[in-house]
Amino acid sequence: MKTLVATEETQADPASALWICDVCQDVYDPRLGDPEGGIEPGTPFGDIPDDWVCPVCGARKKEFRMLAPGEEYDVEDDAYAGAQG
Repeated sequence: MKTLVATEETQADPASALWICDVCQDVYDPRLGDPEGGIEPGTPFGDIPDDWVCPVCGARKKEFRMLAPGEEYDVEDDAYAGAQG
């Protein structure tokens, strides 16, 4: 696991803002999307259909909240290969 921090810059832009599942702590990153769930990389959270569910625990979209700037979150070490920057 790798711990990252949500930045002011990332969270200020709806197109790049990170959202976390309050049920399982999975993080939705628009840069990665959720291809297995039909969400293409580059899709802002607000553009995800309301019937989308967390790919880890199945929680509904409304169970996610935007990370606060400075808030830490964990990701798999290889989850961000090529997505940083």
